[in-house]
Amino acid sequence: EIASCLVGSEMCIRDRFSDYIQVIIEEADRLTKLLDSMLGSAKLPNKQAINIHVILERVRQLIKAETDERLKIITDYDPSIPEIKVDKDQLIQALLNVVKNASQAVQGCGEIVLKTRIHRNFTIGEETYKLAIKVDVIDDGPGVPDNMLTKIFYPMVTGRTEGTGLGLSIAQKNVQRHNGIIEVKSQPGRTVFSTILPLG
Repeated sequence: EIASCLVGSEMCIRDRFSDYIQVIIEEADRLTKLLDSMLGSAKLPNKQAINIHVILERVRQLIKAETDERLKIITDYDPSIPEIKVDKDQLIQALLNVVKNASQAVQGCGEIVLKTRIHRNFTIGEETYKLAIKVDVIDDGPGVPDNMLTKIFYPMVTGRTEGTGLGLSIAQKNVQRHNGIIEVKSQPGRTVFSTILPLG
């Protein structure tokens, strides 16, 4: 049927198989989005000026929608922080992955603090920036094992049996696209993931 249709015309194929073609297109789009969510988008950041607390409040709302009231999220924001030019979607994804990691560490019933501060003369890699925003995600969970601290941002590395090991890797990649970095310090009862983003 396809061969005879091809002989007839391209319009014939479109008419006879339009439903199938539409399904293929929709599935290709869905799989592209799935790969982007797993591996991090390959798109360059679309940077626009935004207040970091708008991003954090969106992340807080998303986490609260996924957890019950036993998880306490405390905000400790510095209102003097100026707007920063970032890709809103990429940064939401990065910080969402970090806060989700904290939520899983406390098993949905502990305390998470979202803290923002300005830091001066901060060095990231070999570059020193006059001003940087530091976003701390602090949880009171059991902590990260010492043997995981050096490799926690590598893809496919996870301490949970049901984890994919991609969340923190994607977060670090998205933050690096903004010339920033994520650092971690951990001990039982206090783990701090610090996202540092240069200003200007």
